[in-house]
Amino acid sequence: MIPVRFRASLGYLRRHPWQLALAVIGIAVGVAVIVAVDLANASARKAFLLSMDAVVGKATHQVLGGPEGIPENVYTRLRTEQGMNAIAPVVAGEARIGTRGLTLIGVDLFAERALRDYTGMLADTGGDAEPLFRAFLTEPGAVVLAAPLAASLKLEPGSAFELTVDGTARSGRLVAVLPDEEQRLGGLVVADIATAQEWLGRTGRLSRIDVRIEPDDEGALARLEAALPPGLRVLGAAGRTQATLDMSAGFMTNLSAMSLLALLVGLFLVMNSTSFSVLQRRPLIGTLRALGVTRRELVSLLLAESAVIGLVAAALGIALGVALGERLLDLVARSINDLYFRVTVTSVAVEPASLLKGLVAGVGAALAGAAIPAWEATGYRPRLALARSVLEERARRALPFVTLAGLVIIGAAVVVLVVSGRNLVAGLAAVFMLISGFSLCAPLFVRVASTALAPLARRLGGTVARMAVAGVGASLSRSGIAVVALAIAVSATIGVSVMVGSFRAAVVDWLDQSLQADLYARAKQGRIDEALVAGVASQDGVAAVSTSRRVVLEEADGRTWLVALAMAPGSYAGIELIDAEPAAVWPAWESRDAVVVSEPYAWHRGVAPGDVVRLPTGRGPREFAVLATYRSYDANASSVLVSRRTFDRWFDDDGIDSIGVYVEDDARPEDVAAALRRRDGATLLEVESNAGLRAAGLDVFDRTFVITDVLYWLALGVAFVGVLSAMLALQLERAREIATLRALGMTPAQVGGMLAAQTGLLGLLSGLAALPLGIVMAWVLIVVINRRAFGWRIEMLVDPGILASSVLLAVVAALLAGVYPAWRAGRASPALAMREE
Repeated sequence: MIPVRFRASLGYLRRHPWQLALAVIGIAVGVAVIVAVDLANASARKAFLLSMDAVVGKATHQVLGGPEGIPENVYTRLRTEQGMNAIAPVVAGEARIGTRGLTLIGVDLFAERALRDYTGMLADTGGDAEPLFRAFLTEPGAVVLAAPLAASLKLEPGSAFELTVDGTARSGRLVAVLPDEEQRLGGLVVADIATAQEWLGRTGRLSRIDVRIEPDDEGALARLEAALPPGLRVLGAAGRTQATLDMSAGFMTNLSAMSLLALLVGLFLVMNSTSFSVLQRRPLIGTLRALGVTRRELVSLLLAESAVIGLVAAALGIALGVALGERLLDLVARSINDLYFRVTVTSVAVEPASLLKGLVAGVGAALAGAAIPAWEATGYRPRLALARSVLEERARRALPFVTLAGLVIIGAAVVVLVVSGRNLVAGLAAVFMLISGFSLCAPLFVRVASTALAPLARRLGGTVARMAVAGVGASLSRSGIAVVALAIAVSATIGVSVMVGSFRAAVVDWLDQSLQADLYARAKQGRIDEALVAGVASQDGVAAVSTSRRVVLEEADGRTWLVALAMAPGSYAGIELIDAEPAAVWPAWESRDAVVVSEPYAWHRGVAPGDVVRLPTGRGPREFAVLATYRSYDANASSVLVSRRTFDRWFDDDGIDSIGVYVEDDARPEDVAAALRRRDGATLLEVESNAGLRAAGLDVFDRTFVITDVLYWLALGVAFVGVLSAMLALQLERAREIATLRALGMTPAQVGGMLAAQTGLLGLLSGLAALPLGIVMAWVLIVVINRRAFGWRIEMLVDPGILASSVLLAVVAALLAGVYPAWRAGRASPALAMREE
């Protein structure tokens, strides 16, 4: 037989389906956001690891050179003179088929079998590997694609197609497709090594040599390192993969923090719904206590009820999260491709750990939201439990202690920020501590504000207006939680908007300063050589030119972008030095083995002017003096600047990536650009204006923060549901009070107007309360979180328009949430509401 307390619980839930639905929705949306972000991050991470596994294969180590690569004869000597058989040469670069960005990898099929064995993969599906060998050795442009990629490009074996490699259009022919059930090869174009060398302009050079060293061969690594000429080094393959993946760790951590914010707002919604559920059953709780049901049994009942609700809501949230994850995945992958590394991912990989995280978060939020109201409501003697005024009296007495606890938590958050150094997770924890402390202080603000505004409301709107304002403070247990939920969501919009606005303003200033040249040119096909640079410099209307070369230096602890600059007189002003005088830096930088490092590089590596950095060069590791730190918001911001003279001294690389063109004062940039595009009767150069590059840079920036916008709008949606729940609760709680007012002559319109005024006041108080928290949150995001995650230093700019629009947003959201409760209260029958049960 079901105990009476459980039957009472089931009966209550059946009679209040809308309240149950609101509680479920609040948790479900919070869980959905957490699961979606976690799945999107995990899917992008898994796709990258799978693709790296396909590229690296069984290699345990990789031989790397400088930006110029490795001479082919090094590989030959390792195989013939050192007897190393488990090695394979690789040439890698970027390719594009249509709009699809891919990785071109050139391999030697004869050497591949020890590491990747693409021919074996083909044979496993019943294919014949001999034609593949023949095609790679005899057919120009022969390539292999993964079966899913080929299908998406509508290519079949034998199809001819065009691809772009290193800015040059090339003709390819698909000679085979490889099985790829795990989507490990989805981002690869596999070609013969000679074909890749021709397409990438690396004839006689290799990108790397993959090596497999058996665990029991203790001396193999030492023999390999001893056999290498100066300028080449050996790095662990797994370490390189992890170092590349770590570049995106800060980005993914920030997304996870935003998803937890949505759950936090949902937690207050659960507390709102649960506390009202308890309030509405206070007479029943009092009766059950009088009949002998113990406090422990009642608390267990309410917690079990909340756990079931949390379980159902979490299950729904997980289903929604998987669907939402599909949408977020495109945004996450696009941002990662823009900022960090290329990843090809077409579907969400549903990880059990992500689902379990969502389930625990949902049930945990439900239990946390129910614990305090359940314990509080069952703590009265049975007679007092029947009195509605007891709870508000208890809330008023507890208010100073709750506020003090909030201040203590805020103080603890400040301590965490001070003592946690550069730890990103600790910084995010401090953000949530600040939010929690603020949440405990907000009810006092609601009480003080409503008391102060009541006389003003009476003068402006009469007794009804005064009752509306005073009612907010009188129902503090209800209104306080609603204000907190909406204020947290609105403060998130303020914090993120101020952070993004400040960051965007900094990027705009940086682009304006960095892009000093009037035009920027790069080769449409092949590479820029000195003859082409000289031709551009001699063009009519050109006053001066600068050149740049960007190369990647692979190290055990990650990548460093080395930027070699041959600067024109006007170029120096484009680099903002943070901690040194330009007049003292640039002459030494041009003449010595010295570098200028980016701010993120200096932050993460812990270097400053006067230190030295050790960089791999074409002639072995070399120490360079650090002269200064410069401002950079480049996506590949961990960079080091060297003069072209220094670069040529230590690297055998005469490549040039781009030319900066300074136009004479009496010439028009567009005329010079047109002349450069027509040089020698052919379209050799792709020329972009200063404004065009600036717009392209801002476009990448704006794309990066689209996902952040999505997440905080979801958090605001959860808060909207919370206000709707709170207003329904207020309307139901005060049914008899409203009925009495109706009996005394108040019209339905006046009742609806009173509740609408209350919701508007709730929105206004939420918006005002959100202002200080939002500004503090923005400061922490800018000064602490972004600094720790990426190394950028950003000046905080608070736009008054953002603050005003956020308050307006809170008021509008609250008013919309109050429409239905106000309409329902106005239509309620006074006789039915006043009738004794």
